[in-house]
Amino acid sequence: MSSHKVITLGVAMLLACCLALCGCRGGEQPEPESTPPAEVAGAPSETPAVPDAPVVIEAYYPLNPSHQFIADYVLAIGEANPDTVQVTVYDMQSPEGRKKWMTSGLSCAGIFVNGSTEHRIKRGDETETVNLLRRMDVTWTRDDLLLVIQQELDKVGATLAPPKEAAEEGAETAEPDTGSSG
Repeated sequence: MSSHKVITLGVAMLLACCLALCGCRGGEQPEPESTPPAEVAGAPSETPAVPDAPVVIEAYYPLNPSHQFIADYVLAIGEANPDTVQVTVYDMQSPEGRKKWMTSGLSCAGIFVNGSTEHRIKRGDETETVNLLRRMDVTWTRDDLLLVIQQELDKVGATLAPPKEAAEEGAETAEPDTGSSG
């Protein structure tokens, strides 16, 4: 085998490993052995409609055992904030969810908050960019998501209630550190 072919094969294998580790599935078909929970059954899971909600969240994930916790967490945020946060979770493995995901512009799993996955968040005196793509707690944190939502709620003078899961566990993400003193 020529050195050019060996290098090309090596790069291809490295890229495949990187995509597998990041949870990005690109254009692959859904895993046939994974089935969504019965309560979703292909339809999006969502919190009750909130007319004129200041925060609208659309999450796209395969609702298999490896990703269900993300959907549950995002739905819990909406349930804890019924007057201000509207959440819809699409199962990328269902025909309806996959079709919606394919029109979203995403190339892998992710969360839109008010129409964008990329947000500037302020932590103390620093401003950073967070992109809510791929897996929670790997490429972005629960605290990042809560900060994004709180910054959107700040625009209308509302406060984010912690999701029930975080409140019960006493998680430090229950009240995101906005860096403001007082």
